[in-house]
Amino acid sequence: MSFNSAYKIFFSLLLFFAFEANAQQSAVSAGSGTISGKLIDASNNQTLPFASVALTRKSDNKALNLQTDINGNFTLTDLADGIYAMKISFTGYLTIHKDNISISENNRVINLGTIKISPAKGVLKEVVISSHKDLVQVGIDKKSFSVDQSLVSQGGSATDLLTNIPTVQVDVDGNVSLRGSNNVKVLINGKPSALTGNDLTDILQSIPASSIETIEVITNPSAKYDSEGDSGIINIILKKNVAIGFNGSASASVGTHNTYNGTLNLAYQNSKINIYTNYSYRKADRIGNGSSDKTTGFLNSNTQQEQNQVSDQKFTFSGHNIRSGIDYNIDPKTTISFSDNINIRDRDRDQNGNTQITNDGALLQTLVQNNTTHSTGTNLDFNLDFNHKFKKKDEELTANIGYSTSHDNEYDYLNTAYSFYNPDSAYNYQQNNHIIGHQHNWNLQADYVLPLNNNNKLEMGYRSTFSTNDNNYLVDTVNSITQALDYDPVLSNHFIYHEQVHAIYTNYQQQFGKFGIQAGLRLEEARINTTLTDTLTEKHSQNYLRLYPSLFLTEKLTDNQTLQFSYSRRVTRPRGNQISPFIDKSDPLNYTQGNPNLQPQDIHSFELSYINYWKTLTLTSSLYYRLTNDNIQRIISPVTSEISLTQFENVKSASNAGYELIAKVSPSNTFDLTGNLNIYYKNIDGDPSLGLQPTSGFSWNANLTANIKPFKKLGFQIRGDYQGPQVIPQGRADAVYGIDGGVRYDISKKLSFSFNGRDLLNTRKFANTVTYNNPVENYYSNQYSQRRFATGVYIATLSYRFGGTPGRNKKDKSKDQQQQDQDVPDDTNSAPTGGGAPAGGGPAMQR
Repeated sequence: MSFNSAYKIFFSLLLFFAFEANAQQSAVSAGSGTISGKLIDASNNQTLPFASVALTRKSDNKALNLQTDINGNFTLTDLADGIYAMKISFTGYLTIHKDNISISENNRVINLGTIKISPAKGVLKEVVISSHKDLVQVGIDKKSFSVDQSLVSQGGSATDLLTNIPTVQVDVDGNVSLRGSNNVKVLINGKPSALTGNDLTDILQSIPASSIETIEVITNPSAKYDSEGDSGIINIILKKNVAIGFNGSASASVGTHNTYNGTLNLAYQNSKINIYTNYSYRKADRIGNGSSDKTTGFLNSNTQQEQNQVSDQKFTFSGHNIRSGIDYNIDPKTTISFSDNINIRDRDRDQNGNTQITNDGALLQTLVQNNTTHSTGTNLDFNLDFNHKFKKKDEELTANIGYSTSHDNEYDYLNTAYSFYNPDSAYNYQQNNHIIGHQHNWNLQADYVLPLNNNNKLEMGYRSTFSTNDNNYLVDTVNSITQALDYDPVLSNHFIYHEQVHAIYTNYQQQFGKFGIQAGLRLEEARINTTLTDTLTEKHSQNYLRLYPSLFLTEKLTDNQTLQFSYSRRVTRPRGNQISPFIDKSDPLNYTQGNPNLQPQDIHSFELSYINYWKTLTLTSSLYYRLTNDNIQRIISPVTSEISLTQFENVKSASNAGYELIAKVSPSNTFDLTGNLNIYYKNIDGDPSLGLQPTSGFSWNANLTANIKPFKKLGFQIRGDYQGPQVIPQGRADAVYGIDGGVRYDISKKLSFSFNGRDLLNTRKFANTVTYNNPVENYYSNQYSQRRFATGVYIATLSYRFGGTPGRNKKDKSKDQQQQDQDVPDDTNSAPTGGGAPAGGGPAMQR
């Protein structure tokens, strides 16, 4: 499909979609609604003054906050028509949630009457009325996934959790992709981190899902955010305390494949300080197997060579993750915070493989591989944050200084036995690799928000990042004379990557009645220098200055419906083995080499989103189109009839257009259903000189999660997912699907038990076909591979919550409640205050 054709199809769909959105519901007048009530102590019927009442409109997350008066009364006025959620909280008492409060033309005055709230009696927890916390919170540009509500992920890793998030896919190697693209920016608590460096897949495997609060997905970020990542941003928010007083929680898990998890959260907060710490441990095995069948030959010859390989693998992961921090309120409007995160992990891998090579059916060669790997890694993150709210409403200054470092050691012991049959001969080959990796990151940042009047505001900011990635690859091979292992300078190399990115941005927002516009511009300068030392020293550099504009147009169709169009320009910079010119020959049949001249991908992303809230249904849908220039692709070409070489090249362009739907229906308090459907068309340009043919095709993926709560203390969850066949460079990937399930039982107010299983039907496997056809070289190859990991995993988890709020006088309670309101996000993502593990929106996303 050409760009012009895709352009016409896309914008025709946009016009049709906009027409359908406007036709779905007639406009409702804005109205002027009122919600009122009175709060009293359920134990003695005394009124409760200065309690916090937070009201959030679901269509746009716009929040109103007030306190009850001296007699416990509250009244919220001038409310537009729409569906609202209310949270009522008071220090030392159970928190109350009221969901789906509807203000409409026929019902604009709502009196909730007398609301009774019970003392917590030493246990901080919530009373939820008419609703429970959502599994997925959806918005126009962001989706937030609540970890605590995912029964199928409890006891698992961060990787297991990511597989359950709409629009996110995780492949057999743990690589994360978003809307079909693996060039996605991953942040920790809204900040870049060494935790998201080259060993991201290992790190995600070592972090228990229980230490994660929320995962946010932003598919089309504005100019205020980092421009890196063509398909958007995934932000992993780790747990932080928002409860008053001392509180905590603990959990332990045990499961099949030697799975063991443990988590402990402790926290204390008063009007001046908030101190919290989280420790988690995870250990688990991933057992997998795979096979590969490859046919190669010459186009003008009937002779064919076949390569058949089978392999078994076992990974053992173990990891410790420690997060702690302190927030100090200098005054009611100024907070300074320090936080750290420590990740310590080990990974062992045992791999056995057998390969047979035949020529027209005659056995030529057999390779038997027995490889073991042991690796250790340590990551440290430190952040100092400053936040000041000015007297003018919504005027705010934030700043961050962050430093992160990582150290990795990996030892590979590679043993291959070669047997030849024509003529008969055999020998054993041994190679030991020692890989030493260091990474250091600095982040300097400041952001300022200036409201100009009631209808517009200006945002501006600065950010600089300094990154160094140092990888020393030391190889010992067998000396043919002495049979000892000697240092091999030909296979060894030392690769150093330096990167500086300096950015300034500005965003302007203006509201014209129901129509809003936000225009932004980000200026980024990137300086990249690499040094490769093997037998010679080779240096390369790339410096470029680019503008990254963004535009958001929003039309409020009704109080419950919003339509938004957005555009942003983004970039994906090649790193690591993509640009190292060294040829990695660790696998004797599959070599890998980077390209130091590889250019960054230039992405133009368009999206039209529609969201609608009904009492029992939330609907979010998007049409999107992404054009990628200088598209980076993996090219597999033959070195010999037995050996393949994987390289990285820029091809002209690639495009991806699709339709995405997320819907949640809640017909009752005992049942809800969340579904996600993504249908997309992918087109990749070819390059005959590289043996890369154009490829294109439709694909789709979907998942469905059902929550059933037949009794107050008992809940079930079942989830199914399907990824349809899709095109890949030089081939096609097969469909992948599976079913997960979980159950939770609340033994008491403090103690709960859960049990879950993943891939219940043992169906998840990853398979693809790669074809190489180069008429210039008169050579072709066809390879079919399939792999799978850790099927039928079952985990049992026991969780315990504890803590309480010390007694205070009314004056102290009022101050503490105000502080709590400041720390808890004023949106529907606000979480239970019990257990030291609330699922708030987390720290503000760093740009």
